[in-house]
Amino acid sequence: MIKKKLHKFKSKILKTDYINKTTKHITISTPDDFDFYPGQFISIIITINGEELRRPYSIASSPRPNQLDLCIKILPNGKSTPTIAKLNEGDEIDVMGPMGTFIIKDQSLTKPITFISTGTGVAPFRSIITNLLEHNFEKPIILLTGYRYNDDILYEQAFKELTEKYPNFSYQRILSREGDRTGYVQILIDDNLNLESDYYICGLKDMVNSVKDHLAEKGIPKENIFFEKYD
Repeated sequence: MIKKKLHKFKSKILKTDYINKTTKHITISTPDDFDFYPGQFISIIITINGEELRRPYSIASSPRPNQLDLCIKILPNGKSTPTIAKLNEGDEIDVMGPMGTFIIKDQSLTKPITFISTGTGVAPFRSIITNLLEHNFEKPIILLTGYRYNDDILYEQAFKELTEKYPNFSYQRILSREGDRTGYVQILIDDNLNLESDYYICGLKDMVNSVKDHLAEKGIPKENIFFEKYD
């Protein structure tokens, strides 16, 4: 992987909107020479009561000039997100990036790929999947997502539109607390198990560890499993 140039810059909030009750989708400006690999993250730098805080957030959009999207869970008792929640269009923030190595590996470019996420762990996959499809990736891509409640779902319409546009992409999600069929993403894995696929997992560590163990039990080699933990 050729390392992308690390920037520290002033960014303007171009757009901000709640996409569910607790999650904000924020579009920010980037310099002309800013570039990243889909799956990487940036850090927002904010100062609260004299303390500088750096908070990493996965980029939730495929590369495009002068802007990127973030998907941020607002925690009422968090140290930084209550401040981020107050950001409005036109406000400026300090940003550093890109960083991270959770990107598509070369070995995956000739194989089917299965992406598995819960909650805002879907953010880097929105970036990666959109970029792969836009660049004519032809192998099957499956996105499996899990949420607690219907109100927690993220980017469903966008993913459904991708399934209509690209025949090799499919999207499924499951709820653990409501609906006709409740459960965790492991159910969807069993429904869509492909021993030839590479697997990418993103979410909180308990979920990531559980899914890794589940895939191993199903016969997926560890060298075909890649992951990022959000805690």
